Amino acid sequence: MAPPAAGGGYILKIELAENVTLIQGDCRDYLSTLSGISAVITDHPYNAGKKYSEHCDDKMSDKQYADWCSSVVGESLKLCARQFWVWPRYKLELGLSLLPNAHLVVIRRGASGPFRQGWSDQFEICLACGKPVKCRPDLWSDIRLKGEGYFFRENTYGHTGYTPSKIFERAISIMCSPGDTIVDPFMGTGTSGVNAIRAGVKYIGIESGEHWFRVAKERIEKELQQQLLPL
Repeated sequence: MAPPAAGGGYILKIELAENVTLIQGDCRDYLSTLSGISAVITDHPYNAGKKYSEHCDDKMSDKQYADWCSSVVGESLKLCARQFWVWPRYKLELGLSLLPNAHLVVIRRGASGPFRQGWSDQFEICLACGKPVKCRPDLWSDIRLKGEGYFFRENTYGHTGYTPSKIFERAISIMCSPGDTIVDPFMGTGTSGVNAIRAGVKYIGIESGEHWFRVAKERIEKELQQQLLPL
């Protein structure tokens, strides 16, 4: 989930199964090479100064970050109409400028959230583009978010930008049908891939960080093995 520094050049592509491809590298180098994509579903970095990997620059200037988002979103929109981006609420204006036809999805935070400029955050947002394959509410009140203390029980694998599994599960169910192909340009720990496999959706995951790529690979391999176990 971290933007690699420019000119990375580290490349690794693995076909874990007929329906699962993992790529280590800068998503900007690979998105333009893809075809047959049904949806882009992802949670990108927020330029909040987090330490993701050795290939990360999460402390860009506002202009650099806006330009970087523009390049990634632009390449993603060339692939398909259906897009689902978990987006930072404090950068909503940027998101809507890049995804002007997006529908706003609100995820309610059950517990008291982080404090920013005198406010306690009580929700997160997502931007969805394209007609969903099935109708769903745009207010999600039943998902626990990272930072809710005791109520958030998922293993984050130590990733500071971990996205709850249920967000990916629901996004895939809304934007995809079985047999569709999704790409996640910021795979992180592989949560989107695990949920894609469970939904019967083909998956392409891209991640810049070597450590997180290994974590994602191990998780997705384990999920593939689980699918082969007899009922």
